[in-house]
Amino acid sequence: MSPTSLSGLQFTLSLIIFSVVAKWYIAPALNKLPQYKALVPLFLVHTLRYLPSSAFAPGQIGSDVPMDAMSRIAYGDLVSAILALVAVMFLHYGWPGALAVAWVVNIVGSLDWLYASFLAASNQLVTHYLGGNWYIVHYYVPVIGVIHIMIFVQLLKGDPTLRPRA
Repeated sequence: MSPTSLSGLQFTLSLIIFSVVAKWYIAPALNKLPQYKALVPLFLVHTLRYLPSSAFAPGQIGSDVPMDAMSRIAYGDLVSAILALVAVMFLHYGWPGALAVAWVVNIVGSLDWLYASFLAASNQLVTHYLGGNWYIVHYYVPVIGVIHIMIFVQLLKGDPTLRPRA
């Protein structure tokens, strides 16, 4: 099987499996919580988006990997991780503007996710040695895509009960 075919298969299966887990187990549990409490664990998943920066560690990816693309992906994800942590803090403590911050962070993070996917595909990154980043691309990237959708669903509920934690 070619690396591109393997990549497509693994990414698609991960996307399907996590979508099922999200729909059957995660969403029903989160729907029992107030909006601001339901959003916190979803954004916490995005705080791990610093993981692609492991590409900068010695020996983690092949020397032929297009580093311009890899750098843009890694730095975009690092910014998305930091923004997700900001959203977590605003939501957890119920600070004023928490929902606005959540909207902005999820829109920026979603756009970064799409851009990183475009960069990875257009630079055919899966045809290069990616080391542990292979697992990030094929297991974590589908998860964060599903989580972005789950965050939008939660935000669209428009729950007016956002208030500071007791």
